[in-house]
Amino acid sequence: MPFYEYVCRKCHKKFGEVLTLKEQETKKVRCPKCHSQDLEKVIEPFFAVTAKKSGSW
Repeated sequence: MPFYEYVCRKCHKKFGEVLTLKEQETKKVRCPKCHSQDLEKVIEPFFAVTAKKSGSW
């Protein structure tokens, strides 16, 4: 499941939520510190680790 990071615009707390794609669209995420829904989604760079494949193309 995807991990989404948010920053609360009210108290400036940064936190993360693990949500399904459906939950991300419908769930009302709240700040764990002040319970505000005035949030900004944080876009962070990421990388993926994949298994090495042997042989040539």
